[in-house]
Amino acid sequence: MLYVRNLSISRGNFVAYENFIFSMSIAAIGTVILTTIPSELTARETLLTPTVGIALSASFLLISFAKLIKSDIFVSLAMSNLKIQGLQAFIRESYPLNKAGSLLLLLNYLLSFSLILHIISGFQQVQLNYELYLIGLVPLALFGWSIGSMFIIGLISGERQVFAEPLAMKVVGTQFLGVVYFVLALILSLHSISEVLFISIVFWAFVVESVIRLYKSVIAVYSRGVSWYYIILYFCTLEILPLFVAYYLLLRDFSL
Repeated sequence: MLYVRNLSISRGNFVAYENFIFSMSIAAIGTVILTTIPSELTARETLLTPTVGIALSASFLLISFAKLIKSDIFVSLAMSNLKIQGLQAFIRESYPLNKAGSLLLLLNYLLSFSLILHIISGFQQVQLNYELYLIGLVPLALFGWSIGSMFIIGLISGERQVFAEPLAMKVVGTQFLGVVYFVLALILSLHSISEVLFISIVFWAFVVESVIRLYKSVIAVYSRGVSWYYIILYFCTLEILPLFVAYYLLLRDFSL
């Protein structure tokens, strides 16, 4: 009888010990959780406005519809940006620029570039009454100036075929840059990026695309027998000079 009583007391002590260990474990886990979770949520360095979300959604829809219309449109876009000679034949056979998919990528360029300028203006805290007009005008002006100048000169000189490949290079380069800017804006919306790093990537993406396109355009035009004098005169006055003017405007208004 005494043995049974001692045994029951021992089991009671063991159960109490188990409960004590369990309680201590729960307390320890709770302490770890409380020390690892911050006491308050910290805001991200980059504040994304509803305008950015709407623009990203619209840009995503444009790219998605372009992909839906032509399933290999991004492969064709990449290949057309790599070509120097034979670009017209490739575009005519595999990537017509007057089709819906190509036009949607052009609209995406205008939207994505404007979105990038809007984000940068938020970084720089620009307070301009004409900000919306400026960020919408800059992408359109950069694209329209190059296309318009080459088209007009081709009509005046009667050498439209000479500028056919540079025109196509401008269009496909613009489309590719629009996709790159969409990806950059999307990454910024999902992950915090340093303002300086983001602006540097945006700037150098534009510079690299412009330099490569101008190089390919010079090669394409020179191969058609145009002298270096006219090539340098054209590209300095109608290609490079507008870029410096646009950079000056951005430097003055956005403090880049």
